Amino acid sequence: MTKEEIVNEFWRLPPEEREAVVEEISRGGGANGSSAKPKLHPYTIEEKLAALGRLRGVFKTAGPPPTDEELKEDYINYLTKKYS
Repeated sequence: MTKEEIVNEFWRLPPEEREAVVEEISRGGGANGSSAKPKLHPYTIEEKLAALGRLRGVFKTAGPPPTDEELKEDYINYLTKKYS
């Protein structure tokens, strides 16, 4: 059955049956009638913790973090170089 045939057949159904078809499709029901939902979280807790462990220290700096004034000066210098 082609996609067009399926759509045409769908619109020939009574409204209650159309609603049932939409609900079944949205639940992820397959051809075998199972309504198994897809796994929402593909990673286990252990995998997530391992990833966090690998990211530890990514944002560490050699010294103290820059002050607001230093950040403003750096941004002004960046814009000056960019637009000059």
